[in-house]
Order: sequence, then structure tokens, then C-alpha cells
Amino acid sequence: MHPSRGNKFESGRLGRRDWLRGLVGGVGGWMVVGGVGFDGGIASGEELGASAESLKFRVRSVVDLSGEVHLSAQNAASTRKDGKPEIARRAAVRSVSTLDYDEQYEIKESESEWLGYQYFHEATSEITVDRHETRTALRDNSRELVRLSTASGLTVAGLSSPLFSAERELVQGSIDSMYLDGLLTDREVAISDKWMVDRAVVAKLFHLDAVLEGDLTVCLVDLDEQRAHLEMKGELQASVRDVPTRMQVEGKGLMDRAGGYVSWLAVQVLETRDIGEAEPGFEVTAQIRVLRAPIESMTSGRELKDVLGEVPALRGPELLQYQSDLGYYRFLADRRWSTYRDNGEEATLRYILNNRRVAQCNITNLVDFQPGEQLTLEGFQGDLSRLAAKTGREILEATERLSRTSHRVLRITLGGQADGVAIRWVHYHVSNDEGRRLTLVFITDEASLEVFGEQDDQIVETLELLAWPTKLDKDVLEKTAAESAVESASVPAAGKTNR
Repeated sequence: MHPSRGNKFESGRLGRRDWLRGLVGGVGGWMVVGGVGFDGGIASGEELGASAESLKFRVRSVVDLSGEVHLSAQNAASTRKDGKPEIARRAAVRSVSTLDYDEQYEIKESESEWLGYQYFHEATSEITVDRHETRTALRDNSRELVRLSTASGLTVAGLSSPLFSAERELVQGSIDSMYLDGLLTDREVAISDKWMVDRAVVAKLFHLDAVLEGDLTVCLVDLDEQRAHLEMKGELQASVRDVPTRMQVEGKGLMDRAGGYVSWLAVQVLETRDIGEAEPGFEVTAQIRVLRAPIESMTSGRELKDVLGEVPALRGPELLQYQSDLGYYRFLADRRWSTYRDNGEEATLRYILNNRRVAQCNITNLVDFQPGEQLTLEGFQGDLSRLAAKTGREILEATERLSRTSHRVLRITLGGQADGVAIRWVHYHVSNDEGRRLTLVFITDEASLEVFGEQDDQIVETLELLAWPTKLDKDVLEKTAAESAVESASVPAAGKTNR
């Protein structure tokens, strides 16, 4: 059988350049005309001529997940012999997510040039963690998304507005449909023949950093004139943002012989992920079902080439929109920031890189001033001078400016020691002409300053203080507070990650 888009076959006889050249060969370029041979295989013949440089599919996926979330104690040191956080609490989790979208993508020889365009008809999820239910739906103005190559791989970004973190988790899905055809092999096989999928393809398919041990094996189990019937199985040791995870994968699939693509997939994934610095661990079972069919055109009436001119700026794909529904402010920040708590009055965010906490940001809403009233830089510096005197810190710099959102920004940097480690504290006071104001304190160690870069500036420059509602709805506030309390325990579907 020569059923597929080529992936690098385990025997090594097909190199990566050959695989990519095969990918560019076209829809059906991995299929050959001929039919079923007498031995049950697919006979060789003339290649079909469709071009794979621009592929269009309608994709619908449903993920049904159940299991438990593993939470560590706040600020508790690791107590296990292997140095991993001890599980302090377990909480039941159940979620159902549905995605329905048109997808167009270009596959080129260099993966750094791959591009994708998606138009979503539906994107919803319902997650229940410890009896607290959270519903997420993609906003109407975020139906059009692009997939862009960045230093961290293919990243999804909104065309009209940045995505919220929950939206990005939702649309990413449990399986990356751009890599579905990587399950196929480029060599001729007969019924009962097996092949191993390249580990790099498996990692991208399930949104993993890398597969460290184990393989995913695919077997051709049956064949008719229209379809090839596949079964797959594997046990994988992998990593997601440097957090170890273990997966057992078992499923079935169908390949459309005329088009040479995977048209249907049903997979069960049992995944156990360790507790990470950015999110809890979990032990879950996910039932994943995918339907896929080629389409002539996108429902939006636009093509990938039409939207390229609207692609966000260089850093745009790396940024997400963060909004406090209780604190009434929002900003754009790197996707590696995680919200740990937000009760409206105070919020804590952490910047996690390679499963290491690089920095923390504490945000505090302050009592409003009268419209037009402002805190002076001297007054802010006086308050922090008293703090520095009490804690042995030193004021290093004090500046003021207007942000891009026309807010007045006071910035004071302090240096000092904490437990023998050199620490940098960057204090901000942000206010507007209506009297709204809040403070942000970024905390990082001196050794991480280069890695931290200008993360604080990105947040402050895009921070918007929103008007308080004229009347607060107590029931709505209590519901939002409850959802915020369990947000850090929300679990992506098995194999999914915030890349």
C-alpha cells in the first residue's frame, strides 16, 4: 500500500527532506492510481496531480474527558523522593468540547514557513472541576484565526483581536488536524502490515514538546475500494513545557483512498501528567473523535493569501488578552503568564518558562481618586522609600510617563536581598483621568532579568482601566468569583498544551 502523505518511516529509508518533498506533492500525491491488488495491497501507478501547497478541509472534533486533577499545596516545598510536588488535593474533572471549522494550510519544505487559516463555525467547551462548571465559547469576532510559525512552533492567533487564554486552549484542541496525515506511511503495505509514526510528528499531533520514549504504531487492518481501515496503538513518555507526561493511545482511523487523507479518527488517550509550575497535574481519559473532508472554498469567502496582510505584528501571535472580570482591567501579555488568583481587589500572575517561575506580578486595585486627581511621583516614591527603609531595599530608579493607552504610569525600581538572593522589585502606579488606579509589582531575581526582558513593559503599556459598572450584580460577582477560584485547576484535554 502507498496510502498516504509521507512521514519519516522508522526504518530510516525515507529522510526528512524526502518526507517534506512528499508533503509538497499534493492531496493524493501520497496516493497512487491503480486500485486493490490481488494480494490485498494497493497497486502502484500514476501519481495524482493535486497540489498540496494549499489544502482545504472541514474538520469537526468532539473530546469527552473525565478523570481527576492533581493540585499541589500553595508555596509548599516538594516532599517526594524524586523532587516532584506532593499531591495535596485531588478534584474530579469532566469536560466536553466541540470544534467545527474550515481549515486551509500551506505545507512547505521548511516547517518554519508553514501557514494556516481557520474559520470556526463552532468552538465550545463545558468543564466541571470539583462541581464548579465553566463554559467557554469562542467570541464571534474571533472566528477567523491564523496559524503562524514562531520560535516555539506553530502558534494560533486571532485576526481581529487577541485571543483570551481560555479561547486559545479551546481552539487548539486535543489533536492538531494539520498533522493528521502524518499517521500514514509512504511505503507500499498490505493488510496486517504495521509502521511506526515519526516521534516528531506524534509530538506535533498531540501538542507535545517531544516524545522521549515509546512509539505510536499504525496497522492496516482492512481495505476496500474507497477506504483503508487503520488501527493505532502506543505508549509514550513525553514532555509538555518541560513537565513529564505519560500517554497510552489506542484508536482507529479511516483513510480516503481517492484523496489520500485521514477522513475519520477515533482515539482513546489515557494521560497522567505531573504537577507543573504553571498548571496542575492530572490523570484523565479522553475520547477523541474527528471527522474531516476536503472543501472547495472557505465559508468566510476568503483565502489564506487574502488574510496574510492582516497577520498580527511580529510578537502578536505570542500575546494573549488577559481581562479581570472582577477587577475591571485588561492587558496584552505573553502567553506564558498564568493567573493564579483574581478576586477583583487583588490578583497574582506568574511568568513560567521551561517549568520554572521566572517572575511574579501582584496587581492591587486601589480606592478611586476624584476625577482629575493624580498621585505625584514624589508621593509614590515617598511611600516606597519608607518600605525600602524597613526592608533593607534600595531605590534604583524612578520615572513617569504616559502609556500607549493614555494612562499615567509611575515606575519605581527597588533592589535588595531575600534569603541571600538578589531580587528586583519593579513597582507601578497606573491611573486615568477618571480616578481609576491600581498598582502592579513585578518580582524577579537578578539572574533572571535578561530572560524576563520587558515583560512588565508589555503589560503596563497595554493595560486598560475599565469603567466600573453603575450597579454591581451580587449573584454575577459570586458566580465569577467561584469560577476564578477553580480556573487554575482547569485541565486541557489530553495531549493539549499552551504552546
